Amino acid sequence: MTEGQSQGWLWRWARIGVAESDSKDIRLKKAVMTIVSTGIAILAIFWSSLYIYSGYPLSGAIPLTYAVISFSSILHFFKTKRFGFFCSSQMLLILLLPFLLMWSLGGFANGSVVMIWAFFAPLAAVFFIDIKAASRWMFAFLGLLIFSALFDQTFAAHARPMPTGLNILYFLMNTGCGFSLIALTLYYFVKDREHAYEQLRQSEMQVHELMLTDLLTGIANRRHLDERMAIELARLERYGQSLAIIMTDIDFFKRVNDTHGHAVGDTVLKTFAAQLKNKIRTIDFLARYGGEEFVLLLPNTGIDGAVTLAERMRVAIKAIRFDHLDLTLSASFGVTIAQSKESMVEMLARADKAMYLSKTQGRDRVTTLV
Repeated sequence: MTEGQSQGWLWRWARIGVAESDSKDIRLKKAVMTIVSTGIAILAIFWSSLYIYSGYPLSGAIPLTYAVISFSSILHFFKTKRFGFFCSSQMLLILLLPFLLMWSLGGFANGSVVMIWAFFAPLAAVFFIDIKAASRWMFAFLGLLIFSALFDQTFAAHARPMPTGLNILYFLMNTGCGFSLIALTLYYFVKDREHAYEQLRQSEMQVHELMLTDLLTGIANRRHLDERMAIELARLERYGQSLAIIMTDIDFFKRVNDTHGHAVGDTVLKTFAAQLKNKIRTIDFLARYGGEEFVLLLPNTGIDGAVTLAERMRVAIKAIRFDHLDLTLSASFGVTIAQSKESMVEMLARADKAMYLSKTQGRDRVTTLV
């Protein structure tokens, strides 16, 4: 099993208790609690085996019993989806296990090493409930700690001392396992947050894209045109680069709607936009200005280059044919070039005036106005 497969299996296990109606925050809490509970239960079985092998059967029975109860609690949660009860039961188990194990080993001398696990209870309360609940769990931890100190000599008198080397070994292993589990929990916490952030970022990008896209033709809308023009004009002022503008309008478009219906009119608009888009460069910008009017921004393009492009578009539009329809198209074009210190309104007004001249002079033509 590869690392990705094992991580996927663990993540699916963590998600069993998640309901469709859960918020993202609740989903994350359920997943992390499941991972922590499962990890500690598995480690409890491991420590149970070590203590029994080392000659401490009673101490080994305690984590083994914990593992059985913990897995039962996890499965009960998967079945009932009662997350509040699941949290409380798991934190109680996590709090009691280290103290019971420490008492069975003879108090602080042999068992203080296991106290790292008890800190999971108040830490879990901070994440899964709130600071107030975490304070109560911390008071419970301190109460058990005081109780252990008061009866430490009693516990020590009824237990077999653990060899120093074994005690040090268990200390290192407990510390390593504890921090490994914390690291695993943080990994999945960060991973989930990154996934949530990426989904949010993609959603925002999609919303922004929709806000700037004409839904019918799939090209930029008027709002996007305003944003792009501001950028191009700023570039014009800063670097002195030329910027050509073409405004075009489908001739007799109202007649298309009146004769063939609005569905055909929509098809004509989409086809017209696609033909324009097919003729421009990557750096050029095409937007639907409104109705059957379209605007093209041509960076680093002089008036001659813009006129040449407009003529190619005019010819290409006349060649468009529609299956099963006696319909041909033509378009009128107005071409201009941006002037220094000029506003968007002034520039578009001049392009619109040039296009209007094409209309009044017979349509299906390109008119330049600078």
